[in-house]
Amino acid sequence: MLRAKLRRLWSKPRNRALLVVSPFLLPTLPVSLPIYLVIRNRRRKARKAAKAGRATDNRPKMGELAGKLSSLSPPLRDAQAEARMDEMVDTFALCRIIGNDLVPRHRSGQALENVKFILENEPELADCKKLWLLNRIFDPDTEVALIDLLEAHGQTYERLNFDPGKVPRIGYDFATIRDGSIFLDGRLDEMGDAIALRLRLQTYRARNNYVMNNNGARNHALEMCRMHAKWALPFDGNCYFTQDAWEALRSGILANRDKRYFTVPMARMLDNQSLLVDGCAPIAQDEPQIAFRNDALARFDTAYPYGRRPKVELFVHLGIEGPWTDWPVNDFDEPPRKVSAEGYRVGSAGWVARLFSGEAKLEGSGKKNTAQRGIARDEAICLTLDTLEKRAIRAGDAAQAPVFYQLAGRSSEGFDEQVLHQAADEAMTRGPFSVTDKPKPGPSGNLHDYYHPAPYWWPDPKKPGGLPYIRKDGERVPGTEMYEAGSEQYDRSGLQRVFDDTTTLALAVRFGASQKHHDHACNLVRTWFINPETCMAPNLTSSQVRRGHQGDRGQPSGLIETKDFYYFLDAITLLDDPDLTAGMRAWCTKFLDWLENSEQGTKERSALNNHGTCYDLQCAALAAFLGDEDKLQQINHRAQARLLASITQDGDQPHEFARTLTLHYGVFNLQSWINLFDLLEGTGLHPWNSQAGQRLVVATSWLLNEATTTWTLPQIKPFDHRRLVPLASSLMARSGEHVSLSADAPACFPPHDGIALWWRLGRSVG
Repeated sequence: MLRAKLRRLWSKPRNRALLVVSPFLLPTLPVSLPIYLVIRNRRRKARKAAKAGRATDNRPKMGELAGKLSSLSPPLRDAQAEARMDEMVDTFALCRIIGNDLVPRHRSGQALENVKFILENEPELADCKKLWLLNRIFDPDTEVALIDLLEAHGQTYERLNFDPGKVPRIGYDFATIRDGSIFLDGRLDEMGDAIALRLRLQTYRARNNYVMNNNGARNHALEMCRMHAKWALPFDGNCYFTQDAWEALRSGILANRDKRYFTVPMARMLDNQSLLVDGCAPIAQDEPQIAFRNDALARFDTAYPYGRRPKVELFVHLGIEGPWTDWPVNDFDEPPRKVSAEGYRVGSAGWVARLFSGEAKLEGSGKKNTAQRGIARDEAICLTLDTLEKRAIRAGDAAQAPVFYQLAGRSSEGFDEQVLHQAADEAMTRGPFSVTDKPKPGPSGNLHDYYHPAPYWWPDPKKPGGLPYIRKDGERVPGTEMYEAGSEQYDRSGLQRVFDDTTTLALAVRFGASQKHHDHACNLVRTWFINPETCMAPNLTSSQVRRGHQGDRGQPSGLIETKDFYYFLDAITLLDDPDLTAGMRAWCTKFLDWLENSEQGTKERSALNNHGTCYDLQCAALAAFLGDEDKLQQINHRAQARLLASITQDGDQPHEFARTLTLHYGVFNLQSWINLFDLLEGTGLHPWNSQAGQRLVVATSWLLNEATTTWTLPQIKPFDHRRLVPLASSLMARSGEHVSLSADAPACFPPHDGIALWWRLGRSVG
């Protein structure tokens, strides 16, 4: 046994190295090996548990947080109130709440089928008024069919209206997420799909609570029942009573009239038809429904969204024992309310069947099936909410209208068209440009690869050949300053000319410039991106290269050099040339794939400073241009998590204000955030309505007010205060706050500043 374990240990290089360099450990192996193996196995179990989303520490349980009913004193009963209840006739009202089919948790159309089955087969229930509540049915055809069916059977119902325009305007909720950077730094991949899905779902809480309205609908149904009867049954829509099941519930309640609450165990059905067989009595052991006496005080907690134990939280609150009391509470979960003395008024009565959901593999009992149902439910919630949001996204119409610039219905007021046309005429004198124009390729050896060296890295005079290069902060390598003499040996200046000249020409055409302006713009794009002889390869592998480091590959920070795709791709849309658009979409598809999957891209995605902001900005621009709605939603979610993780509640930008050019980087980062949120808004998303949007407004207000009074943080170089004007304009547009500035602003700023070309044509202009 020991020899076998030693052979396995020796087979791993890291263990072999340890034994070779530490021969003095060998005599201790008979003692130390068992200890080592125990520790190793424990660590493996811990890693496995963490990956599956199961904490190995002492996570609190729902029952522990709520407390025990036995620790409370029974409440004093009001004799007069009890007498009034005794005088009430023992009538019942059963209100079934009909929600939406959530695929893959349910089969599409199953709710309508089950309502039909109930109406056609359920017997009359003694002393019971049947009611129905249509809970925010988001498919109009389904809602019409349900209403027609209920009215055809003479049923009493109410409907809670669904407003499709409201869903996209409900932002993500990161309030219970301790560290939002978990959504962008790769940690979720290590936790397993189930916990990653649950964390994402937690940020959907506000949307979930509106669309699913789980406990909100239960409370509404409860009040409907109380208006009709002494005993209120606000049950899920798939609940069905056989005659025997109803009599068992009714007799159980009437035998214990002093109780205010009754749990009603549920039996999950795989075949609805089996309920029509005389004497059908399935085993009812699943999560129960709950009935209320008219004077019951407790209500469902609407802070609990669907999928996060909304019903059983009330059970825990009432001290009702069950498997839910041992369910762990994650740090992102709402803690249950403390146990209530109302728990002394709880009984149990009868049973109820839960009709088939359409997914047999999810309807079994036991822990495994419960876990599978939970995962399927979480997937269904996310899929449903994403699908509803997509109805507002118009990324698929990218060929018809720009998403960053807001030109429709815009007058020329506040915008100098003459300056634009002059700039367009000047652009006609330049280009076309190509990555193949540089005198020699970068370290990849391919002339088509974009190449630009890291600007502050120089040959080391103390090393042969100068390798590896060393950093000289603040000292730029000749040719790395944009447009300076010698910059033509690299690609940064040429690419920026393509971005800016194409955009200027396209906007000028929109404001009446000639066909020759249009044709020159198209030629600029074809030469740099599309023509096989001159095009740039869709990667930034050689951007900001430090010779002698990382095999002469570029740095993640080099990706910021293509940040201006967000307005350039609007120019492609404005040019409205089908062949040009098709060619650019083919190139952008490959480039976006590289951004998302390359080593440089994945590292840049996790950045919490302006580099992460600009990464999301160009990814969003590419996704919008390609009409990729799924990616747009992912970027919108990730970007909001990034902002909340990198900007504090009072507007501080720790990563930017740690620099020696704090005002420059603070303004640059906020301007990049504004550009990103404006672009996402242009696609139909609503980041400005979110917690992140509110924080961006706070940060912008703070910086502007500080910068216009006394800026006390380091700024070792002069700062162009005209850069504050676009920020102030955005603040005015988004919050109505006016910050007085003495400086006027030009129509265009240098590309380093992160301000969109012809910024007054953007969305955030007040």
